[in-house]
Amino acid sequence: MHTFVFSIGVALITTIICLLVGYPAAYILSRMELKTSRILVLLFILPMWINFLIRTLATVALFDFLKIPLGQGSLYFGMVYNFLPFMMYPIYNTLQKTDKSLIEAAQDLGATPIQVFFKTTLPLTIPGISSGIMMVFMPVISTFAIAELLTLNNIKLFGTTLQENIYNGLWNYGAALSLIMLLLVGLTSLLNGEGNAKAAEEGGLL
Repeated sequence: MHTFVFSIGVALITTIICLLVGYPAAYILSRMELKTSRILVLLFILPMWINFLIRTLATVALFDFLKIPLGQGSLYFGMVYNFLPFMMYPIYNTLQKTDKSLIEAAQDLGATPIQVFFKTTLPLTIPGISSGIMMVFMPVISTFAIAELLTLNNIKLFGTTLQENIYNGLWNYGAALSLIMLLLVGLTSLLNGEGNAKAAEEGGLL
């Protein structure tokens, strides 16, 4: 239970950091010329073509070269580094598909740039934010390799506990943990679907 709660905490912090970094990046890219933004998005996604274990091992080598001790800080760095594109890309796609006439209408009605963002742009990008949260939150809870490599197996996440039990032949316990993970995925998907439906309804009313 302690590992499960700790894993949820790590997933929440990682998701929040990815959102705080990914949303501004996606917003800036969406405001650029289409050709330039596509090139920059490709550069963001390019590292994802490499196996995440190789990326994580390279991160370990980088921390070792800089003589930075491995621990909780390196764990968060590795999580954000690996999962940031999964947050940024859905938001970028949503921003690209946003009807620009709604933003222009808000500006014509005298809204300030801050009001335009919080009253128009942000509500219209909720589906992208929800997708990004889903694509970051769940994998972070279930991953184990990143935690093992970037903390020298000193910090265990829920995925690590599951993997260790199955590896040691404790199939019943591992299956029970897998069921908990499945229920969590189902609950998160349900909440995400309801949030997207509500956002679409509000968008239709707007």
